Amino acid sequence: MVVPSVDLPAALLRGADPADWQPQRWTGLRLDLGQVAHTVARALDYVGVDDRSHGRRVGLMCGRVAAELGWSPARQTEALITGMLHDCGVSSTDMHRKLTASMEWSGAEEHCLKGHAALSGFDPFACYAPAVRWHHTRWANLSPTVGAETRMMANLVFLCDRLDVQTAVFLTSHPPVDLLQARFTLFDSLAVHAGLLFDPVLLAGVRQAIHRDSFWLELQDDFLDRAIFEILDAHSQTVDVSFGDVLSLGAFLSQIVDAKSPFTRQHSLRVADLVEAMGGLLGYGGRRRDLLRLAGLLHDIGKLRTPDEILEKGGPLSVVERDCMRRHPMDSKLILIDLFPDTPLARWVSHHHEKINGQGYPYGLGGNDLDQETRLLTLCDIFQALSQNRPYRNRLQPAEIMTIMTGMRENGELDADLFALLDAHREEMYRIAIAED
Repeated sequence: MVVPSVDLPAALLRGADPADWQPQRWTGLRLDLGQVAHTVARALDYVGVDDRSHGRRVGLMCGRVAAELGWSPARQTEALITGMLHDCGVSSTDMHRKLTASMEWSGAEEHCLKGHAALSGFDPFACYAPAVRWHHTRWANLSPTVGAETRMMANLVFLCDRLDVQTAVFLTSHPPVDLLQARFTLFDSLAVHAGLLFDPVLLAGVRQAIHRDSFWLELQDDFLDRAIFEILDAHSQTVDVSFGDVLSLGAFLSQIVDAKSPFTRQHSLRVADLVEAMGGLLGYGGRRRDLLRLAGLLHDIGKLRTPDEILEKGGPLSVVERDCMRRHPMDSKLILIDLFPDTPLARWVSHHHEKINGQGYPYGLGGNDLDQETRLLTLCDIFQALSQNRPYRNRLQPAEIMTIMTGMRENGELDADLFALLDAHREEMYRIAIAED
């Protein structure tokens, strides 16, 4: 245990863990990669703001076309997961709009490279990285050195991605039921690019798939997730992973969140560093600090749904904009409940904007409703945000930050004992908060 240089109340050092926190369960995990990919895709689909199912629809299309082509069940599942994850390099709503505005966009390469890097950093998803890297490259331009299987998978994702975009454009002026009559017109808008943008063999597979009414009906939200899990359940991909792998998953997701705006770059990573460091000062065990670090990495994952123009606004938010921002803890909770069930992560993250005096959001909790980990996450989030450049101000210095946070403590918003510990180590924590990789 690191002995803090400030006298701490016994309550801070009592060492008793919350009843639902069981460190012995965190030596490793069994993860269903299909479930994880689906949950990640749901999070990524938040970026669309107005269209929150693009990634999952593309994944399902890929899986169904792969079946028509006679690919093995394992390969069908790979196609589904690759399709669901294909836009993991897209964080901003602006980039999403550009990618869905035309058949080809000159800036598409950037998100392919980012997606490849992100997937490569999480070992269980690294096998999907090559296809994501090339999924906006024309079929005619895909080098044989890429490998035959990667070329086919990447082009299948490109083809299904463009079909979904064409379908979305059609639905802006037609009801979904009209898709069944328009299916071949939509297909023809892609088939004219046979041999150039798309592999003719894959186009033949798509043409065969779209004959089925179910292909189109399953893309509706009423049927989408059930259809996805029909494929995933047929070829389970449950694996044993270390807690290090779990932290890598957290880092993978936090990079997507932090890339959403240049003003929040590395915010989640630095909050994770802060809660881990503060946990050390509090005498938390290694696994408990690891779990808190994961919460720090993922505390803002719900902000993927927040439009860029709100996150980057240079002045005060309007009432409507503020209300839009205030829903992100609930969006985070939905994701984390599925990713990490039977842990306190979803609770810590969904409560990190609550205040001791009950004046926070979204639940208006206070006092004994907030455990120590939640209070610590709240404290570190505020400290790091004030240490970071934002569109409406430059980063603040330690003395300025502590003046603001002292007012918050006096107003009953922050845990007084945790604040005292942070204040005693302000310079060290500030260096962590402003660190750059």
